[in-house]
Amino acid sequence: MSVGDVIEGGTYEMRVNARSYRGEGIGKIDDLVVFVKNAKTRIGKVYKIKITKLHRTFADAELLDGSAYLIGNGSLITA
Repeated sequence: MSVGDVIEGGTYEMRVNARSYRGEGIGKIDDLVVFVKNAKTRIGKVYKIKITKLHRTFADAELLDGSAYLIGNGSLITA
């Protein structure tokens, strides 16, 4: 499945522009809103992500190895 130039299973670099109340990083690839699951990301940073599920108006993604993220106690983790 694809929406515009974004395909499910594809890898992209995305800047996180916001964070949801559940701790998901929120950003855009082209005009598609992307939620990065289980990632306590820093707003304004660029992360490598993989699209795990593509919906009609948004996508779910996960961080790829080598991306840094914050855990609950505020520690920065690099995989």
